[in-house]
Amino acid sequence: MNKLLKNITTDDLDKLKTLLSIIPNIETKEIITLRVFENEYCNMIKVNRSKAYYISVCSSFKHLIMYFGSGKSISTIGLKEVENFSTYLQQNVTNGFRVYFRTLKAAFNKAKDWGYVKDNYFTKVKLPKKQKLAPAFINSEQLLAISNKIKSKIVKDVIVFAFYTGMRLAEIVNLRWKNIDLVKRVITVGDDKFTTKGRKQRFVPVCEALTLVLSTHKIKSSSILPFCKEKNIGGFVFCKDNGKGFTGDYISKQFKLACKAAGMDKSIHFHTLRHSFASNLVQNGVPLYSIKELLGHSSISTTEIYAHLNMDTLREAVKKLDGKGDAREVSPPPFGHLLPAKIAGQVLSKRENSPVKIFRINDVGI
Repeated sequence: MNKLLKNITTDDLDKLKTLLSIIPNIETKEIITLRVFENEYCNMIKVNRSKAYYISVCSSFKHLIMYFGSGKSISTIGLKEVENFSTYLQQNVTNGFRVYFRTLKAAFNKAKDWGYVKDNYFTKVKLPKKQKLAPAFINSEQLLAISNKIKSKIVKDVIVFAFYTGMRLAEIVNLRWKNIDLVKRVITVGDDKFTTKGRKQRFVPVCEALTLVLSTHKIKSSSILPFCKEKNIGGFVFCKDNGKGFTGDYISKQFKLACKAAGMDKSIHFHTLRHSFASNLVQNGVPLYSIKELLGHSSISTTEIYAHLNMDTLREAVKKLDGKGDAREVSPPPFGHLLPAKIAGQVLSKRENSPVKIFRINDVGI
């Protein structure tokens, strides 16, 4: 049956509908194929979502059509077929299958809204859980080492800007001077010309080091772009000599090449600068909620991936195992039978004139 459906062309379907229409007492129902749905959905996404998401949607449908065939009616895709397709993705797209599957799940939600399918079986398939790794980040010394490998002064400024603001690459390349107030030292992220990922405008204060970089960059931009229609306040903060903005791909590739030349780990990429901004704040004791607002996260759970970096708090917690916290005074010493005799004797001799403290795990509800 599947082989037959894969071989059905759009012309065949049109002929079938015409045939059914001339048979009396039979109501015809429009058949929505994967190709038709792909065109409709992708056209909608192209207008309403980012270019990157549009490309992701197109790639996702490419795999779906490769598996089922373009003539497959989407109303005939059942749970078992979605499960088999999920297995196919995991075997053939090991690194990106989660993104493709999640994208298609959103697409079929829209198909359900449009009345093309009764159920979205993509929502009923659970993918295997992925090991969550701590985000990579760099310090100021590593930032300098990477920056020294970049020839373009503007690209260097972009990298420093990202390190000290935590802004996304798309937000940076679309940033305009009108959204930067150097007097109040505030950056407005998102406006009528650029929509942020979270669809919410936010404000990022500018630190002193970045104020100097931006002031110098603005003076230079004013001198080299006197012919540009959108110069100074109205134009892009980071742009080419002709006033046009950079693409995110160009900046990302330049950064990656610089990382390679500086001998940095392969896991470091441009988004690492955003992680570095958050990581540096956490390590300096800034509350997670404040970091959430600066990064523009819609949920605090996203920001919590940086919580483990506050080592001072974690060390204070572990110190309680040494009997230095609010532990209770009891006797005899804990776990003494697990220590070598010589070490145990040293521990007892040091504490023989003072009460022994035990940290009881159950007392703190762990």
